[in-house]
Amino acid sequence: MNATPEEFRRALVQAFGPAVSASADGLLLTTAGVQLHFALTREAAHRIGALQLSMLRVEVSVRQGAGEAATELLARVDRATQRGGG
Repeated sequence: MNATPEEFRRALVQAFGPAVSASADGLLLTTAGVQLHFALTREAAHRIGALQLSMLRVEVSVRQGAGEAATELLARVDRATQRGGG
């Protein structure tokens, strides 16, 4: 994903507010009986000419909840962290 950890966190907080909290290696999102953990790792930026794109590896794990509820929450996270452009 081309974002910084701070940009990723900001997008989650805008969408989910106080349901987002910090963990030792990333972020937790807890809502409606589901808890997702996002392990965040900065990667080397991509350069295209003068343009530099931040790169972020995001590994998602389900800590609470199951099945459909976790899938629905992850879909909401995906929409909240998308950037324009199509």
